[in-house]
Amino acid sequence: MTKTYQPNWDSLTRHQVPAWFSDGKFGLYAHWGVYSVPGFGNEWYGKWMQDPAHEIHRLHSERFGSPADYGYTRFIDGFTAERYDPDEWAALFEASGARYAGFSLAHHDGFGLWASDVYRWNVGVMGPKRDLYGELAAALRARGLRLVAPFHIIRGFNWFLPGWNQWDQTFDESAVERGLAEGWELFDPEYADFYWVRQTSKFEDFFLQWQLKVREVIDKYQPDLMWFDGGKFRDEGYEDTALEILAYYLNQAAARGDEALVLNKLPVSMQYNFHPDFGVINFEQGRDRPIEYERPWNDDMRIGDKSWGWVEDQQYASGHSLLSKLIDCAARGGTMMLSLSPKPDGAIPAGQRASLLEMGAWLRLNGKAIYDTLPWTTPSEGDLEKLWRHERGHRFWIYDKCSADDRRYTQSKDGKTVFALTLGIPQSSVTFEALNSGVGIERVSLVESAQPARWTQSEAGLTIDVTNLEFKTDLAAAWKVSLK
Repeated sequence: MTKTYQPNWDSLTRHQVPAWFSDGKFGLYAHWGVYSVPGFGNEWYGKWMQDPAHEIHRLHSERFGSPADYGYTRFIDGFTAERYDPDEWAALFEASGARYAGFSLAHHDGFGLWASDVYRWNVGVMGPKRDLYGELAAALRARGLRLVAPFHIIRGFNWFLPGWNQWDQTFDESAVERGLAEGWELFDPEYADFYWVRQTSKFEDFFLQWQLKVREVIDKYQPDLMWFDGGKFRDEGYEDTALEILAYYLNQAAARGDEALVLNKLPVSMQYNFHPDFGVINFEQGRDRPIEYERPWNDDMRIGDKSWGWVEDQQYASGHSLLSKLIDCAARGGTMMLSLSPKPDGAIPAGQRASLLEMGAWLRLNGKAIYDTLPWTTPSEGDLEKLWRHERGHRFWIYDKCSADDRRYTQSKDGKTVFALTLGIPQSSVTFEALNSGVGIERVSLVESAQPARWTQSEAGLTIDVTNLEFKTDLAAAWKVSLK
């Protein structure tokens, strides 16, 4: 096989972002795993239940017993996926307007959602005893959707240790001593290849298994997009391995005539996973994303307010806030990925489905203003401050306060059309300031129905009278502005 890419940054940074991703704008994935079985806390349940200083440890002990009597692996039998229908998932994803989808193959706890031949802790041999990921991959591709493969497991070594701090490599020694004395499952050598803690295993073995897992997924499922949640990818002794895997992945795709892609996450450490010129920069929940960013970027978010995984009594983002984010990302030259939270039986909660279907209904009518577009000279008008939440020295982008006062712009690739959007439905009129009398306009019409609009243009901008227009959804409005 001819190698298009070599395992070095000079070669890999020449990889171009495929048009299917830049044009598709919107993707879905899911946090689904053993951590959803207890149904409270969050997707870090397996870690917090081992930490006597954490509230989850107390709740776990009250509900199930101590970590010695009821270890985390006991939840695997409850991860049944009995209501999981990959065709139904794929139909929902398609109806949402997403162009690529998948779910996290394994979170920090390491339990795999694909049928693996390289380690035992996976759904092929435990729990549902099905190839959950493989089934979804087939269903998505049957509908023409691209396949996403997120991995979180590189941070898994010592992750379960009480008080573990990955930055300074410290942990709560007294809690570890207690766990050893009480015989917690965490420190049982029989489970060393699941928990991967320093007391029973070695990082070198963990890292070797990580490589085998990633290569297996690449070979077995040929995903179109991969991303990794933090890790030692740039550290001496590990970077060469990361380079080899990245080159292998892109070369395998090139040999098939496919265009693959890697998301390059900016973790809380503010150090990119990979070279800053490689792949598409990924901002979690919009954390630390600049107002303007020249490189291709993606913003991913969770649909729930408490956890990336399923927990009881969680509130879900509305279709309006999700669509507002998608429109804003497209206007600023980015893309959006949304993570769902399925139940352990494989059902996607009704609240999540409703928000997705709201988005999809709008995109079926107005998708021309989002898909296959480019940013215009002016991305937005309106209050930026309400889009930001500041926490622990970081800034997050939020979209639950958007309204018709927030205006956004995209344009067609040929530059002949500007799409003017509001993140809500205006009551009587709306003025798009950037489309002032210096811009030659030929006609203005609603995207969703081609209804012609009554409009005037002045130095103040393009003012559209909306009193005679009928909108088919109440989430947002989009106008096609044909230029002279």
